[in-house]
Parts: sequence; C-alpha cells; structure tokens
Amino acid sequence: MASRESLEARAAQCNGVDDLAALAREALADPTDPDYARELLNQAEMQCQFPADYVKVAEVHAGPLNDRDYARDLYQQAEDACFEAKEFALLGHSLATHLGDRDKGRELLTKAGEESKELAEFLTLARYAKEDLEDDALAKELLGKVEGACKGLEDFHTLAETVLREQNDPETARELYKKAARFCADVPVTVAYAQGVVDLFDDRDWARKILDDAQSDCQFTQEFVELASGYQRLFDDTDKVKELLEQAREFAMTGEENMDLARGFWTLLQDKEAASAAYEKALAEIATGSELLELAKTVAGELGDKALAAKVYEKAEGKLTGTADLLKLARSVCEDLGDRALAAQIHVRLEERLVSSADLSALAGEVIATLDDKTRAAAIYEKALKQVGDFQGYMKLLDQVREQLDDKALAHRILERAEQGAVSSTDLLELAARVQDLLQEEAFTRRLVEAAEERVTTIQELRAVAEAVKKYFSDDATWATRVAEKLEKREANQSVYEAFQKREAGADTLKKYLILAHEVMERLEDPYYARKLLTAAETLLAGQPFVFNQYHDLILAIERHLHDHDWIRRLLDASAEHCTTFSCLHEVGHCAARELSDDADGRELAQRYYQAREEKIDGADAKSPYDYSKLASIVLEDLADRVWTSRLLEKAEEIAQDHFTLSHLGLLAAHMGDAEFAQRLYGKAADACDTAAAFVQLTTRLLAHGIPGDTVRSIYEVGGHRLQDPVEHLRWVEGIIEVFRDDDWARTEYDAVAGRFTTSNQVLYRASRKYRLERTL
Repeated sequence: MASRESLEARAAQCNGVDDLAALAREALADPTDPDYARELLNQAEMQCQFPADYVKVAEVHAGPLNDRDYARDLYQQAEDACFEAKEFALLGHSLATHLGDRDKGRELLTKAGEESKELAEFLTLARYAKEDLEDDALAKELLGKVEGACKGLEDFHTLAETVLREQNDPETARELYKKAARFCADVPVTVAYAQGVVDLFDDRDWARKILDDAQSDCQFTQEFVELASGYQRLFDDTDKVKELLEQAREFAMTGEENMDLARGFWTLLQDKEAASAAYEKALAEIATGSELLELAKTVAGELGDKALAAKVYEKAEGKLTGTADLLKLARSVCEDLGDRALAAQIHVRLEERLVSSADLSALAGEVIATLDDKTRAAAIYEKALKQVGDFQGYMKLLDQVREQLDDKALAHRILERAEQGAVSSTDLLELAARVQDLLQEEAFTRRLVEAAEERVTTIQELRAVAEAVKKYFSDDATWATRVAEKLEKREANQSVYEAFQKREAGADTLKKYLILAHEVMERLEDPYYARKLLTAAETLLAGQPFVFNQYHDLILAIERHLHDHDWIRRLLDASAEHCTTFSCLHEVGHCAARELSDDADGRELAQRYYQAREEKIDGADAKSPYDYSKLASIVLEDLADRVWTSRLLEKAEEIAQDHFTLSHLGLLAAHMGDAEFAQRLYGKAADACDTAAAFVQLTTRLLAHGIPGDTVRSIYEVGGHRLQDPVEHLRWVEGIIEVFRDDDWARTEYDAVAGRFTTSNQVLYRASRKYRLERTL
C-alpha cells in the first residue's frame, strides 16, 4: 500500500475536500496511519463549506477511523448548514448508513420530504427510506407526495416503474399510474398511456378499456387512425382496426384528412384499394408541387398504383415552376413509373419554357442521365449555345459538352462563338489551349494566337503569347523571332510607368496602393508619382469607416517615402479627432511619439493629444481614477514624462477610494521609479482596508507584483493595529500564514490576541490556532 511519503507528495496536489477525504481513507488502509489520516481530515474540515463537505469528512471519521463522536459533531455542523431538500436527504442517508442512527435519519428524510418539489428527489427519498431505514410506511408516504411533482405521463411512467423496481409494490405503482390519466388530452397520449399499462403491469384488459373509452371522444379522421394504430400495436385486433378506419372514412372531408386515412389503410391493413381511393380524394386539395411529388412517389413506390401516380405527376407538372423541380419530376416519372415516353414529353414541354443557357444545359444533362438520349441532348446544347452571353458562359458550356458528349463538331461551334466573344489576349490564349486539347486544329489555333498577339496590352500578355508560339508552333522560326523581337523591344523601351499606371487603374484597396507606391520609389525613385498614389489611398480611406490601423500604415508610408510632415500631422490630428476610445487615442499618440523621425515633432503632437484627453477627464462629471491612471501609463510609455505622470497619478489619488485602485496607482508610481510616492499610495491603500480580507487582498497583490517583503509586511501590520473586532483580528492573524508563511510572527500575534476572546468565542480561537498554526508544527 501507499507509504506516508507518497501520500504526502499526493496531498500537495489535492484539490478540495473530496480529494483530501479520499487520501485519508488510503492512509487508513494497510498499513494504517491514523495520525496522518487525522491531519488530512483536519485540512479537509478547514475547507468545508457545504453540508456535503462535512458529510464526506464525517463518513471517514465514522468508518475507517472509528471516531464516531467526532463524526457526530461534524454531522451536526452539516445539519446546521442544510437549506435544501437534497442536503437534508444526503445527511439523513449518511447518518443512517454510517452511524446507524435511523431515528435521526428518519427525521431528516421526513424534513427533506416537506421541502422537496422534484420527482427525482422524492424517488431518492423513498429509496433511502426503503433501503437505509427499512421503513416501508415512510417510503410509501414519500411516494404519496410525488404526484404533485409529476408534470406529465412520462413522469408518472418513471414513477410507477421505480416503485415496481425498487419497492416491489405493484398496487402502489398501479394507483400512482392511474393518476396519469388526467394528462390524456389527445389520442396519441392516450395510446401511450395504454401502452404503459401493458409495459408496466401486463394488464391488457385495463389497457383495452382505456382505448375503448377514448373511442367515444374521437371526432376527427386522424384521431380514429391513431387509435386504430394503438389497437393494432397493443392487441393486434384487426377487426377493431377495420371498424375504426371505417369510422375515420366517414369523418374524412379534407385533403389532409384523406391523406391520414390513406396512410392508415396502407400502414395498418396494407389495403391498397382503400388507400388508393383515399389518396385520389386527397389529390384534389393538394396545392403544392413538392407535396404532389412526395405523394406520387408514395403511391408509385409503396402502393404500386402507377395509374394514380401518373395522375399525381400530371398535376404536379402544372404546379411546379422551377427548372430543378421539373427535372426532378421527369426523373421520378422515369424511375417510379418506368414511363420514358412521359418523361420525354415533360422534357419537351420544359424545353419550350427555358430561355437561359444554364437551364438548357441542365436539361440536356438530365436527358442523358434519364433517357440516355444524346441526340436530343445535343440539340438542346445547340439551343443553349445561342443563349450564352459572355466568354465564361462559353467555357462552362464547353466543359459540360465535353463531359456529356463526344461531339467535336458541337465543341468546334462553341469555340468559334467564344472566339467572337473573347475581349482580351488572355481569353484568346485560353481558347487556343482548348482548341489544341480538343480539336488539334492547327489553323484554328494559329488564328487565335495571332489575334492574341494583336491584342496584347501588357508585357505579361506578350510573354504569354511568346510562350504559346513556342509551345504550339515551335517549327515556325519566323514567327518566334518576330515575337522575341517584340518582347525585347517592349522590355527595353516600354515605359515602366505604363505598367504601373495599369496597376493603378485596378487598385481598389489600401494595400494595393501602398505596395504600388513602394515599388514606384524602389524602381523609379519618383516621389511625385508616389504622392499621387498615396493621395489616392487617402481618398479611398476617407470613404470607409474610420480604422486607425489603416491610417497608421498610410502615415508610415508617407514618412518613409515623402517625409511630408505637414501631411502626417494633418492625418494624425484628424485621427485623434475621430478616436472615440482610449485605446485608439493611445495608438495615435504612440505612432506620433515613437514611430516617426525626430524632425516630425511627433512628441509634441502626442503631448497635445494627451493634454486634450486630460482636460476632457478633468471636466467630466463622472470620472474614475482609472481614467487618469490609464493616461498616466501611456504618458510614461510614450513620452517618458515623469513629472506629468506624477501629476496624473496625484489626480487619480484624489478620487481613489478603495485599496484596489490605490495599490494600482502605487504600482504605477513604483514603475515610474518614485518609491516615496508609491509608499504613500500603499499607505493610503492600507488606510482604505477595513477588514482582514482587504488586507490579505492588498498584500497578496503587492507581493505578486514584486514589492519587497519588508514593505508589504509594514503595510499588513497596519491591520493588526486597526482591526478592533476580535474575529476580524483573528482572521488578520490567519492571513500572516496565508500571505507571508511566517509561523513565528503568527504565533506571536495568536498569543497577543488570545486575551480578546471570551468563553463564547474561545472555540473559534482554539480551532483557528489548532488548524492554522499547530498543523504546521
């Protein structure tokens, strides 16, 4: 088993009462170490906050430690802390099972029953009464209260099932389940209620009576069908099912009711004739194409009534308007009815309605998929070709024809029409590649590449033409030489500005303008053109919501390439005016003070922005110390102005009222290097503390920020002189161990405070000293 050394190592990792109690149980296993177990349990007890915590510790004392008197004290503390029913229940259960105190357990379970409201709580209480107390009478009494917690049939079913399983009391379970009848507001719930009677009690007579009684309340077709399904499922009573469906037929007036009737005849009796008749009556009132498609698929697929399905499909065609829905209809006709002729007729009628290339192409694809009629599909693709309106439309159509048909003649016609729609050298080169791939027609390819050569507008396009000539016409030395000479001349003599201007025309984002300006300066060293580009970038930003990060990038570009500090100051001033948040102002000021060259006078700009913010804070009716402290922080960071920073901290000091704020200001003063000012603020923070908890919070925070221990101790000592209430003073003494881990100091203070505790609160003092101090010895 575990040694004490290993247990001590694990104790350091314990997180709460449960972990410590579990480890104490291990310490009591062979070889037992009751002393260390008590030490662990003492630690656990100090962390107890809720009844369950005390119970967990008490169970170890009562069980393996065999200290029943101490356990009873802990149980009493748990009872004092109980508020909720489940807490009383847990305590009663533990007392009965671990101390064998059934009388007290009964008292607590009874009290829990008075407080309980939830079904699960009553069931748990009844189980405790049955198992822990062996008190059947109390268990029944608790179950008798559970009715009010049941919110529906499912709750009563669970209740009855639990009584049968855990109490083995069918009579009580039956009486409780009968009370669920009040929830039978409709037929489905009534059938479920009857199903529960069969499942729980195997009482088919009772279940049949429930359904028989429900029949007199049925008024609608759906109710008769649902009731019939109950008779079939519970009793397999075909005669009763037929009787109810005949009654349902008498009540069926609407299309929806006839749909319910048809489903009943088919699913319950497999009566195709009756189901088809009901579906045919429903057909007249079904108005949407999607419902008609679903009905037709049901009639054809499940009933096998193709004649009726054909009528439904015919009506659906008149209701559907979307191309996709009509294509789905034609496919369903082919798949469900096997009627290829009717599918073809639907395709013809649909073709007459379609006008867009995309819809016609989809129809052609469906003709192939459904009927494998490639001739008809080719004719539809020809019609689609006449409707194409742009170059990419031709390319999409070409891809579809290539995928569906091996028709080079049609592909040729598409490529010729695309040639007429091509507007750029790039389009023509793409067509040339397609021609080579699909048709291998050299004359057609040559015509396209020559046209691409004539329409070149950029050096990149000319290079692409040169690559195409080399790839497709490698034996034409004359053409290759001509294009090479053009390229060489273009590269040597064409103004670089032309390429930049074309890129400028397409610039639509700040990033594009900044990249272009950078390249202009890098390649041409032309600040005038760069200014034009950066001016256009500013105009672009002016039309968008204000985001300083974008202006930040523009400002740095102006600084890097133009050194126009007047322009930069204008942008920074405008940005500062736009800022509505402190973080935004900090970004503007930081950029001005820290990211610009010295001759930009950025520090003066930042100082002006921060002074304006200080004046705004000064004049505000509602302001907090943190308004000043945040400003002080960035003044120190961006301007390194300690005098101004001190003044801002002093303003914050004047309105600071709690130790959190004052210690925060002190830490800023320490960061600034003003130890005297920081010490004064720490002292004020201590003055703001009026509880031991406040002193613990303050000193813990200061230590966490690296304030010297001697300084922090002197601040904490203020609490020892100020706190007059003995309990608060005792909590302050405990804080010495928590914060400083100084047992000697704590012992001295424990001794000093001992005389302040009278007989009434001596227990508190002794417990604190024992568990806070002596456990460390």
